Amino acid sequence: MEIPLAQEIIFGLVIGSYIALGAIGFTLVYGLVNMINFAHGEFITVGAFVGYLAVVFGGLSIPVAVVVALVITAIVGWVIARVTFEPMNEAGAVPLLLMSIGLGLVLRNGFRVIAGADRRSLPRDVTTYRFDDWGFFVTSQQLFIIGVTLVAVVVLHVFLSRTMLGIAMRATSDNEDLALVSGIDTRRIRNAVWLAASGLAGVAGVMLAVSQSANPTVGFGQLLLIITAAILGGAGSPYGAIVGSYLLGIGITVSVAFLPSGLSELNATMAFVVLIVVLLVRPGGLVNAEVRTS
Repeated sequence: MEIPLAQEIIFGLVIGSYIALGAIGFTLVYGLVNMINFAHGEFITVGAFVGYLAVVFGGLSIPVAVVVALVITAIVGWVIARVTFEPMNEAGAVPLLLMSIGLGLVLRNGFRVIAGADRRSLPRDVTTYRFDDWGFFVTSQQLFIIGVTLVAVVVLHVFLSRTMLGIAMRATSDNEDLALVSGIDTRRIRNAVWLAASGLAGVAGVMLAVSQSANPTVGFGQLLLIITAAILGGAGSPYGAIVGSYLLGIGITVSVAFLPSGLSELNATMAFVVLIVVLLVRPGGLVNAEVRTS
């Protein structure tokens, strides 16, 4: 059955929303800590399980579970970073990269040992709103995912542009050495980055648990899309990660309309074709035109 283009765009906005929540945190760590964190997907998985436990066993509503997952995942991510990454801060990019790959593997298999491989779904009470004249429908679940992401984006914008800590984070991202000699406590900034990135990963995890399920690989399964979105928007740029995420999400779903019947499974490939073309034209991504060299 052919799906209207407007409906594909709705699906793309939903996919782009939880990619954006993951990509913002990923790119914050890349921009300020200067490392590629391949364990970021496991932080998302932590959020998915915290959200599931909060709703099913804690009896909390999903909006409250989002806040709980944000706080707990932020603390868990910060503790992990303090124990694993921060002692290796001066070791260079490659050891940090290898550490994150190994940490991700350990956490992923740890989830399997503790929770098993079963998929756990949240209770769903979904209302569908139909707009037949426009050729699409949207569910209360999809509106919730898009709405939570928009709130997170607005809060992030206010934090980065209106608070002293946010402005200090941007200054450190631009030039850490200059920020240090200017009196900015870069260690405090790094702590704030890990808390913010992990907290957003926790929110992304709950969104995935709402739309899909909580399982040991739910975050890892999104990691490639998250990294792609961050690169597409301009690695190190939170605003670029948002743009890249929605372009990628819509690109994945809309490309189905242009693929021959039976080849719809290649839609993700089409999205990556777009990524390659964009990077050939703008190597620094859509928002940040300069290639990061530090």
